[in-house]
Amino acid sequence: MFCPACGVKNEDTQAQCFVCGKKLPSLNGDAGASRPRTGPTRPGIPTAPVAARLGDRLIALILDTIFVCAILLVSAAAILKRWPHALETTSTLTIICVIAAATLIVAFIYHWLLEGAFGATMGKAIVGVRVTRQDGTVPGLGSSAIRNAFRLLDALPFYILGFFVAAFSRGRRRIGDYAAGTFVLEHAVPVGERVAVTFLWLAGISAAVWGAWALCPTWFQLPLR
Repeated sequence: MFCPACGVKNEDTQAQCFVCGKKLPSLNGDAGASRPRTGPTRPGIPTAPVAARLGDRLIALILDTIFVCAILLVSAAAILKRWPHALETTSTLTIICVIAAATLIVAFIYHWLLEGAFGATMGKAIVGVRVTRQDGTVPGLGSSAIRNAFRLLDALPFYILGFFVAAFSRGRRRIGDYAAGTFVLEHAVPVGERVAVTFLWLAGISAAVWGAWALCPTWFQLPLR
């Protein structure tokens, strides 16, 4: 069912639009009122935005996490190449704190810049979902910063809080989406663009692993027995 106010597609069981909050017409009411205010469409092309499925968002998160880990791997190799005895002179607690802080910073910058500028990280582009404002535009760096600042809260513990909030909220929005006024919607990515993003994702991970091996080859040597 399409919202007569903003044209967004909603599930037939919903009483209110998950984007604008307007009351949706009854299925037994005027059929013409439920049609979206859009122009001619082509077969296979969605006419209105649809809330992204949580499974797709989870896959995108996994892909983005792998890429962030690759960045952290080559960064750690570069640091240890520059200061080879850093681990020997640093306490375990300090190392854990540094790793946690670096992970949060790199993950925030990665999601903040890509979602703010393009509306999607590489993982989201590969899966076919997009972060937008209510009017369908990209969030911008300001809204993206707010959305991803709340990622730390949504991620507690292991994204269970964010998952349950999204699962039971209108439009499948997590806490960060409510704070930033954003939505995660399905997005039809052209095949060529999806292939290009997938290639960049693989190339970035491969380059990071190769760089880490070149800087610290002992990390990749299996112990001989």
